[in-house]
Amino acid sequence: MKRREIKSARGKDRQSGSSAQHVMPKNWPPEITYLRSPVYSNKLTSSELSYLRATDPSMEQAQAATLITPRTPPVKICLITSPGNHPALHQHGLFATRYLPPGSFILDYLGLYHSEPSISDYDLSLSRDLGIGIDAAAMGNEGRFINDYRGIRDGPNAEFRERMVGSERRMGVWVLPVGKSGRGKGVGKGEEICVSYGKGFWKGREKEAKADGDCE
Repeated sequence: MKRREIKSARGKDRQSGSSAQHVMPKNWPPEITYLRSPVYSNKLTSSELSYLRATDPSMEQAQAATLITPRTPPVKICLITSPGNHPALHQHGLFATRYLPPGSFILDYLGLYHSEPSISDYDLSLSRDLGIGIDAAAMGNEGRFINDYRGIRDGPNAEFRERMVGSERRMGVWVLPVGKSGRGKGVGKGEEICVSYGKGFWKGREKEAKADGDCE
């Protein structure tokens, strides 16, 4: 696959080519660029950039009372080695470093903001209408290690939800609030953070598997 040309919204926050080097999280893969802010594809149109950078006062006001963005996310990347049927055995997952109460913000899902077709398993949809996604295959933060709950637990304990950071539209990861499938328990210290990837992700996987089978 041809590598996309990219430009950074805040170049100083990128791991490579930066004078301000940051300590990488433990177990961070060295071949992946670590981000602390979004990176935008230079193929995004002006209307797509306007959507990503337009201030949404209603969203900001709704979150202002409850949202405190931690400088260091309360998470750790761990290699999954426990015996059992974990679907990501010998791969990595994201775990809480302290108790996370119901409805609390955990971290943003960072990566390359783009509007091109992607087959990456790390591509998260931000706007279906505009076809904008966040691809964390080659660059991202700890959010790229969040696993789907299937095969791990009865249901997700976290969810993706949009938020505004100044004039930047982002996708954040939040602990499920009281009343959802998390039943208001929050996420315990040392517990794996799991979301639902959605039906679209698994349907895409089924199509890929079928296409591979047809080629045999």
